[in-house]
Amino acid sequence: MQRINIGGVPEHFNLPWHLAKENHFFEKENIDLNWVTCKGGTGQMSEMLANQELDMAILLTEGSVKHIIENQKFKIAQVFISTPLVWGIHTGYDSKIESYGRKYMSKE
Repeated sequence: MQRINIGGVPEHFNLPWHLAKENHFFEKENIDLNWVTCKGGTGQMSEMLANQELDMAILLTEGSVKHIIENQKFKIAQVFISTPLVWGIHTGYDSKIESYGRKYMSKE
């Protein structure tokens, strides 16, 4: 059986990996999948790939490209999720900040 160490963040889009592992789909293909939760995100996984602590990682493509440009010795094997991530600026519920620009706008 081939052991594969794969890393990923604790996010909903990694659920298929966990379900496949729980249902022994990898074992049926003679793969011993070891999932490593990486709360440190793309940076942590890039370092683990470079140090050969992971065989594969589900990480942000932009971060991977950055590390490859910086001569990290790993490559992009395949696209996993093709939709872009949507980032936002978030505040606490009671915050006076309404938006952010050159100067933030507040309720006051």
